[in-house]
Amino acid sequence: MRLFFQSKSQGNGPPPTSKADSDMMPEKFVGDLGRNVNGRGREPRTTMATSCLVLLIVVSGTASFIVGLLLGSHETAVVPEIRTPIIHDIGMKYTTKWFNGSFLFDNEFRQPAADDVDAAWESLGTEYRPVVVPENLAKGAGLSETHVRVSDKYGGGYVANVEGLHHLHCLNLLRQSLHFNYLFYNTNARNAFVDEDWVLRSHIGHCLDTLRQQLMCVVDVGMLGQIWYDQRDPKVFPDFNTKHQCRDFEAVRRWAEEHQMPEHLPEDYLLMPRKEDVLERLP
Repeated sequence: MRLFFQSKSQGNGPPPTSKADSDMMPEKFVGDLGRNVNGRGREPRTTMATSCLVLLIVVSGTASFIVGLLLGSHETAVVPEIRTPIIHDIGMKYTTKWFNGSFLFDNEFRQPAADDVDAAWESLGTEYRPVVVPENLAKGAGLSETHVRVSDKYGGGYVANVEGLHHLHCLNLLRQSLHFNYLFYNTNARNAFVDEDWVLRSHIGHCLDTLRQQLMCVVDVGMLGQIWYDQRDPKVFPDFNTKHQCRDFEAVRRWAEEHQMPEHLPEDYLLMPRKEDVLERLP
């Protein structure tokens, strides 16, 4: 991916109440209340105090129920999706896809290092230039005034990369760094491999940990069944060919391709930053 630079808390409100109020009370208290109704073992003053306590419990339970309906429980709450320009422009459709989880049979993305393999990965948008997010959509996309902006002379907006394509860029870099591919890319000094070794190591480390965090963030809770193979001597193996509900990747890729910044930019294309917006060093 061409980087432009070279080199939410939710309160745990009470859950909705589904049981009768008497079910919420301790068994001993229910028993005491029963004796109270039958007029045994209580003085009138104690009966009134008990009745007030019951009323308080009923009111509290009802209030909790209403609050639960209004706010929802922590377990069922849905975090709204950041409204990026992609969602604004094309919406988001989902399709059902079967993952090709073959263990032994390679496709074009799994072949040893070669020009046609690089072309297959780059067709996914792994080397696209940044896009410009319009001013009116920047806040919804999580951008702030401290981020890099385009000069008003050239239409304004914020410089950004589509995060999903950055993830693919990172996965591609890990592929290129595999021990059986490394020599090919290092010898030919392609893409990230033009950098000094310490920069390349930092780049690979950044990509590795970014993908770790992403996979943990959207942890897949699907189940991998087990299959039998080898009819002469049956053995067990995970079934990696699974069905998924997927976003329309091709629509996202096309949007990113069509909204790339120009390849050659005038020197005054960017709005110069305020002093307080410039970090002392790379984070």
